[in-house]
Amino acid sequence: MAISTYRISKNAGWAKTDVIYQLEEAFDWLGWHGGTVSGIVTGIQSYSGWSSAGGNENYEDVRPSSGGTNIGIGSTCSFYVDRNSGNVNNVYVNRPGAGYADGDSLTVSGADIGGGSDMTVVVSADETGYGSTTTFYDKAVDSNTYPWGVLRLEVEADKVYGDTYWGFQVNGNNLEITSGTGFHPYDETSTYDKGHYQPNSWRGVNYQELSSTMTGSGYGSGSSTLHTYPQREFAISSSNSFQLDLSIFRSALDPNFAVFSYRHPDKSSTWIGGNTYQTFFLHNFTSSPGFDANELYVGSMTEIDRSSSGYLHFRTTLGNNSASYDYVQSRSALAGYITGGSTSQVDYEIDDYYYASTILSNVTDTYPHFYYRNNDVDASVGTKGVGVSTSTWPNSRSPDSLNYNAVVKGIPLSTNLIPSPYYLPDDFVFISFDYNAPNQNIQQWDTITVSGSEVYTVIDAAYNQTTRTNGIAFCARTT
Repeated sequence: MAISTYRISKNAGWAKTDVIYQLEEAFDWLGWHGGTVSGIVTGIQSYSGWSSAGGNENYEDVRPSSGGTNIGIGSTCSFYVDRNSGNVNNVYVNRPGAGYADGDSLTVSGADIGGGSDMTVVVSADETGYGSTTTFYDKAVDSNTYPWGVLRLEVEADKVYGDTYWGFQVNGNNLEITSGTGFHPYDETSTYDKGHYQPNSWRGVNYQELSSTMTGSGYGSGSSTLHTYPQREFAISSSNSFQLDLSIFRSALDPNFAVFSYRHPDKSSTWIGGNTYQTFFLHNFTSSPGFDANELYVGSMTEIDRSSSGYLHFRTTLGNNSASYDYVQSRSALAGYITGGSTSQVDYEIDDYYYASTILSNVTDTYPHFYYRNNDVDASVGTKGVGVSTSTWPNSRSPDSLNYNAVVKGIPLSTNLIPSPYYLPDDFVFISFDYNAPNQNIQQWDTITVSGSEVYTVIDAAYNQTTRTNGIAFCARTT
């Protein structure tokens, strides 16, 4: 089956805010916007009924056990409860939830806040609608300095952590991406007891899905710090002097799988890396064993880089951490693959290197080997019995009937994750290639024809152009 594609172009002179609008339109085309929610909890009118218990512990993400309308699902609000010498000292709104009304009376179990009596919390709610089926859950595009948008992606809408919140912020020519299980979109600052603390901020628990406590100073407060430590940051352009295209390649076999790629189509380039920038995909899958969206969320992604040495580099994140913040994020569905010496020094990504079968000198046992044979006398792969002089060694050459260039399907999310939590659908493939001519310029949107009924489009590629042009292409089936 053929994939579907969508391309969003911004003319030269585009503004940084246009990048946010591009992404918003892309998610609209994919149908990934989570729709409108209202009735978010922005403050607390009163809390009462608790009794002294415990010591000086903080309970960061306490959900009500009864009351209101949404209990036990993703739109349930939560509270940060601060105890001092056993007494409840402060209560803040952590997760805003949705579907609440002013004056809703919620019950917080004493067992969830260190013991003692249950606590009654009366909340204030904002009836403003946030997000829609065509727009971001929240965004800031009133400034062209650091515009941002937050996507509420419903991965498993009926589960507690079934919604993943993805944040995108433009910083110069770079795009910063982060993820989380909750985001508070209310603009008013309210740091006092009974308030919601920072506006436009990520919500949850430190070491679970946050890189700081919900009340951390300056954390996620907006402007240039939508997220203090982005999960990924990469270049999407060289400047706004060229047209900026955002291309989306969507699987027909798994419509939840889509690859995004940025490109300057009008920028002169002698190879794909000269005008094609970042290619990546967000993880949006539910079927892997061991993933319970009532306890875990899918907030990881894969970035695809290329090398002129002839390999594609897949960088898969394991949670919402990074090289700048390599702390465990245990709410991530991929946290089970994390290794490390302490909570403050763990893996933040897994690297996979896919070399072209046509460049044997670069392939070692460390990397996957793709099946490829080419018995042409001008081929460079001499160690496969190819390119051998038949006049000198007449019996050393294998028959041309063995020639085969595999279209490699069933690409694992990572060859280093066992068991693999997801396999890319078969309409996305690897294809090795070898041209007996240097400096061939292979670009995104070029086609590779296997037969009249099997045609692939190049999304990204890595190749060497020195004496011949050979490498590997990441492609999608378009016919």
